[in-house]
Amino acid sequence: MSAGLPGAMMKLAIRCLGDRRRDWALAMEAELATADANGEALIFAAGCLVAALREMPAHAEGRFALASHVLAIGLLVPLATLLFWGALLGFPYLAPGQFGIGDFLSGRGAQLPLLHDGNWALAPSLTGLVLALAASQLALAWFVLERDWSRVAALQLFGAALLTTLVIVASLLAVDGTSLLAPVAALAVEALAVLAASRWHAQLPRGAWSEDPGG
Repeated sequence: MSAGLPGAMMKLAIRCLGDRRRDWALAMEAELATADANGEALIFAAGCLVAALREMPAHAEGRFALASHVLAIGLLVPLATLLFWGALLGFPYLAPGQFGIGDFLSGRGAQLPLLHDGNWALAPSLTGLVLALAASQLALAWFVLERDWSRVAALQLFGAALLTTLVIVASLLAVDGTSLLAPVAALAVEALAVLAASRWHAQLPRGAWSEDPGG
């Protein structure tokens, strides 16, 4: 298979087709070498990728792949981004100021400390917990796309432990607990969505979506 962008696009197209259209995928892979020799590898690979994407909603494996990418890119990655950004802004021990949440997120609002001089030294620990929770969301998105459900379950337990620790420590420091309601609710929705995805994957035909359809 050609290297570079055309080869990567072809691998993605083959992955999108799954085992159901394995013969078509192998034929496309073989024709890519001819297209490469004629200087048309990129156009051919792009056409194959578009055709594979259009084919995905027509079969169960494709619908699952589309749904899992929506879950990972539409929910898990944005949640990780919000947690990273919140940690940089001092969540949960700095509250939005008088200018509202929009100005707070843009850095223009007044940051109101929720900790006092006696427990301010624990602020870095709270930031570390939030950063670890954000990192676990990125790893979770990766393993959802890889359909590695054992690691997904382990990461969800790890995330639940981190969030529980964060809630306990924040409550001991007398931090306003309402600031943690949003991440708790988001992670609860995430857990249900990931559980639904794992059950859906278990119902797919055995052998569907092998790790390397191009062999």
